[in-house]
Amino acid sequence: MINSYQSLEANLHDVFWATEGPPAELPLMRSFLREHPGKSLEVGSGSGRLLLPLHREGFEVEGLESSAEMIDLCQTNSSGKSDVPLHLGSMDDWKSSSRYASLMIPAFTLQLSRDPAAALVRFADWLQDGGTLYMSTFTPLAEMLGELPAGEWYPDHQTELADGTLAVIHTRHQIDATEQILDREHRYEIFDKDGAILATHESRQQLRWFRREQWKQHLKAAGFRIEKQFADFKPQRKSLKEAIVVTTIARKIVG
Repeated sequence: MINSYQSLEANLHDVFWATEGPPAELPLMRSFLREHPGKSLEVGSGSGRLLLPLHREGFEVEGLESSAEMIDLCQTNSSGKSDVPLHLGSMDDWKSSSRYASLMIPAFTLQLSRDPAAALVRFADWLQDGGTLYMSTFTPLAEMLGELPAGEWYPDHQTELADGTLAVIHTRHQIDATEQILDREHRYEIFDKDGAILATHESRQQLRWFRREQWKQHLKAAGFRIEKQFADFKPQRKSLKEAIVVTTIARKIVG
């Protein structure tokens, strides 16, 4: 299944994220929730890497996740210390039984939707009137500029596991600049100390990106008004001219 975390991809998710250091978006989401109190839903909550710390800090948060394996991992990570509500479903077809004060879509999750513009319309329906949206999106400049080789496997990440084995990701991509679609294949492998393969898993991820004006049009068409934007997870960077990552906070327009 495209864009659904399974097998080694789910099991190694947190291991590889941990090598990146503290989550850059966690303080941003914390500030967002402080400024916009009320029940919030994280779309694509995964293993709870962002959701669980926020819930433990007392924020009223829930998670929506399309992968049953990632929900199991989130429940395991909570270690019985968190009863955070989790919903199994996709942003492309999930039906909410309640409305939220805010939605959070971090880590470029929206771009994994089959139709991000339609997903924004759905998000507006999940929100209360005047509710707010936090989302981060990115432009795959390294692939667009040829800094990463298209059609070839290249090393992406690797890290040593607690038992001394080595976890490795290789990635291969194709990019369609006209349709603005990035297609990635990931090969996950675990090697023993002698270099023998113990386990392997391949997955595919399809990501859509838009130019800034296109995002603005999609948000407006879905009934949102942009209130704040900043670049590369740095709230002080208001200029988006050279941004790779853009964080957007928008409000559902009433009436």
